[in-house]
Amino acid sequence: MNLEQQQVVDIAQDLLSRRFGGQQKLSEVEELSGSGHAVVLRARVASSPFLQQRTVVLKHNPPTGQALDDVAFISEVVAYQFTTSLSEDTRPGPVLLAHDIDERILVLTDLGDSNTLSDTLAKADDEERLQVIRALGTELGQMHADTAGREPDFEALANRVIRNQPDIINYQLRAEALHNSIYLGLEILKRAGLTPPEAVSSYANASAATLLSGNERAFTPFDLSPDNIIVSQKISFLDYEWAGFRNVGFDVACVIAGFPQFLFARPISDEEGDVFIHAWAREVVETWPRFGESEELNRLIVRSLIGWALSSVATMYAGGVEELAAFSSEDREIDDVFANSLLRGSNQAPFSDDELLIRRDLYETFESLHRFAGRRGRGSYAEEYKSIEEFSQQVADRLREPRPNNYR
Repeated sequence: MNLEQQQVVDIAQDLLSRRFGGQQKLSEVEELSGSGHAVVLRARVASSPFLQQRTVVLKHNPPTGQALDDVAFISEVVAYQFTTSLSEDTRPGPVLLAHDIDERILVLTDLGDSNTLSDTLAKADDEERLQVIRALGTELGQMHADTAGREPDFEALANRVIRNQPDIINYQLRAEALHNSIYLGLEILKRAGLTPPEAVSSYANASAATLLSGNERAFTPFDLSPDNIIVSQKISFLDYEWAGFRNVGFDVACVIAGFPQFLFARPISDEEGDVFIHAWAREVVETWPRFGESEELNRLIVRSLIGWALSSVATMYAGGVEELAAFSSEDREIDDVFANSLLRGSNQAPFSDDELLIRRDLYETFESLHRFAGRRGRGSYAEEYKSIEEFSQQVADRLREPRPNNYR
């Protein structure tokens, strides 16, 4: 059942009263922007000796009948429980004050009206952008280093929550969809006449494997959309619907690729990417000493960039994350005609506005892979990187922005 705004507020008041004592009252409610179907509110807390917060954020995820959305909500509850248990200097985002799984409501501390990473980078000059991106690398590296090895704690929380949710048939639905999307992306490229060389296929297999297991895992929100990253005295991460423990390389590659599925007017430059990588690596080198070696660090990033690029192809082909999960779970067949249409050459006009957005996003991701492999292609893996560089350039050329008369 979808709750009205006042119902959400009433339930939140009751949750806070039971959690902290007293009779908590919320007022001056305002609606904030939320992701997907979520209703996000900010409310003022009446002065109380039991609760220090002056404002709180209420998040209601109404049921949609989709298994993926149910898993997303449970994932967010578990993730906030986990991060709330961390020390204040380690915690990457808001504190979970109270929640009700049956009513699908979270009550969180309020991070205020600070700018998002998207807004901050759009307004910043060159030097300010470098400072912000360096800070992002530092915060992300600290989060990874501080949560490495704590996956059993996260899984214990998840198992405890899932035991009381018999309707959650497959908690790993999203993780499996991400894993399968890499192989799906490879196959879509092949169907479109873009056959990956052995190096790309090999790195793709390694990338998919690290999504499910490995030694380089830590907590990650995974959805590092710049709209979900808050820049204030420190950088904080919001929206934990995709959160969990995964290979840390995917977060690094997400930034280097310019945040796949989020279009910037000014993408992340190579210089900015290098500053980010250096800041991140400095924080994690004690946890994973081999990332102090440039070749090992480069392999991590190239492998993860390939994973992101292929997953993005699959997501764009399927029409979104929810559709991707359905495609994966239902074992659907790839439509060769649609695959060829999605990835047709820029001279094969016309293109709809939606197609142009999809193609620009994919272009920036593959172009980032091309540049990174080209700049880091030295030493033992020079031949592999050359092959990856050439193939990613081939895909990027196919997706390159068409001339204005190719719009419709």
